[in-house]
Amino acid sequence: MTSSAENEHIYSNGNIYTLDPALPKASVLGVRGQDLIYVGNKRDEAAALLSPRAENTDLRGRAVIPGLIDGHAHLVSEGLKLAGLDLFFKSKKEILDMVHAEAGRLPPGQWITGHGWNQVEWGQSGWPDKEELDAAAPDHPVVLDRLDKHSLWANSLALQAAGLNGKSPSPEGGEILKNSRGELQGILVGTATLRMRKAIPPVDETGRHRALLRAQAEFLGYGVTSLMDAASSLQDLAILRRAYAGGELKLRIRAMLLAHGGQDAEYLDGGGKAVRGLYQERLSIDGIKILADGSLGSRSALLLDDYADRPGHRGNSFCAEAELLETMRRARKHGFTLAVHAIGDAAVRLTLDSMERVLGPKPGDHRWRMEHMQIVAEEDLKRLLALGVVPSIQTVGLMSDLDMAEERLGPLAIKKAYAWRELLKQGGRPVNGSDCPVQSPNPFLGIYAAVARKNRQGRPERGWYPEHGFTREEALKSYTSWAAWSEFSERRKGTLSSGKLADFAVLDQDLFTCSEDALKDIRVVMTVLGGQRFVREEP
Repeated sequence: MTSSAENEHIYSNGNIYTLDPALPKASVLGVRGQDLIYVGNKRDEAAALLSPRAENTDLRGRAVIPGLIDGHAHLVSEGLKLAGLDLFFKSKKEILDMVHAEAGRLPPGQWITGHGWNQVEWGQSGWPDKEELDAAAPDHPVVLDRLDKHSLWANSLALQAAGLNGKSPSPEGGEILKNSRGELQGILVGTATLRMRKAIPPVDETGRHRALLRAQAEFLGYGVTSLMDAASSLQDLAILRRAYAGGELKLRIRAMLLAHGGQDAEYLDGGGKAVRGLYQERLSIDGIKILADGSLGSRSALLLDDYADRPGHRGNSFCAEAELLETMRRARKHGFTLAVHAIGDAAVRLTLDSMERVLGPKPGDHRWRMEHMQIVAEEDLKRLLALGVVPSIQTVGLMSDLDMAEERLGPLAIKKAYAWRELLKQGGRPVNGSDCPVQSPNPFLGIYAAVARKNRQGRPERGWYPEHGFTREEALKSYTSWAAWSEFSERRKGTLSSGKLADFAVLDQDLFTCSEDALKDIRVVMTVLGGQRFVREEP
């Protein structure tokens, strides 16, 4: 997308969905600097508030919505994914062919990495093995992340580089899978992936900076103006600050420091404090993120009952209860919000038990978060909302999960999975996000999944447990007003009204009147962030 910056601007003849109850629809926006100074239906009124130099744009009746907020993303990781092998929606043969082609392009010994494979899409319930990658790239270490990034597929050279062999024991909270002969299968799950990640040559700061800007361009192309970075390292925070100072970074980012590896403690020990609104309201560092379990697809989500397709196994705990409590107390003491990755119902219960101990009987308006929460017991859902915890969901994940969720959970447990409508019935304001690079950062796929509850191919025809779906307005609010509220920013963004930030997106289709199947195909014609326009370049 190309960009241009103006001090004053009038946008007229639009079909503007403000999400402001006082004025739900408008046709004219007036912008000065990075703020909206007029939202209404009379161009002359907007012009009277601006100088004669104000630029004019005819929206030609197009739909306009508030700038979208991705409530859970991994910005630099998304940029790095864009530079690697894209394995999403690829068959096993296609993936092996891609690895073979990459091996032919790179000198021997150079690492080959990729992300996005899903054995369920291959019609395969079991795992692939290292021999298939060995045949495709015998002279290169190969590591391919499953789409959820909670398991990976590696070849023999990569396993050797990580110091793993048939005698290597599985670590606490993870698994090193072995075949019937006791040999490494090439699959690492949960905390076992950490050892491999340490063996992969790290991307230097220049590479991470490029990844950051690559991901920013992608987000702006989707109408996303703000996001929560759900696992910020101190290295990446330094890169963010330089990019903001140099005028390269425009996105509004809320950084959550990753507790694993001690990033939050190091930040605090260095005198760091919770801060909001740096660089013209573009960077906040006010949260801590910790993982309680893994993922459903990798069978590492922590469940109260056995996996239906793996009796005797209930997943993996990513951290001990003592670590969870210590992190929560540190967040509470220093005024940070807390986000806990908890996918399985056992992880949700453990997290809630710990939160109740730390927050106490009068928790106040803390807006701590539960991330993903795909499987939740009914009684725990009530506890979560009563405690004031923000439910953070990723509806786009349903598109890949619906083909395997019932197999993993069984017909009884599936009733308490992905039950988003229950959140709304009990007064919850769920925040939506992509969890990219795990899923696509395209928010219109998330809106489609929330409303239609179908995969990319439009299956099942009537939706997967459609009674749990959102209306279009609810889906949009989960990416705008509810997301802004979750980060204490509701006075400045999330809706379009005078005095708020000039963050909005112009669409090629009307989100409220297009067909349901067309929701996933909506394109953004223009993104405006703080008054600065980013216009899609047509091919």
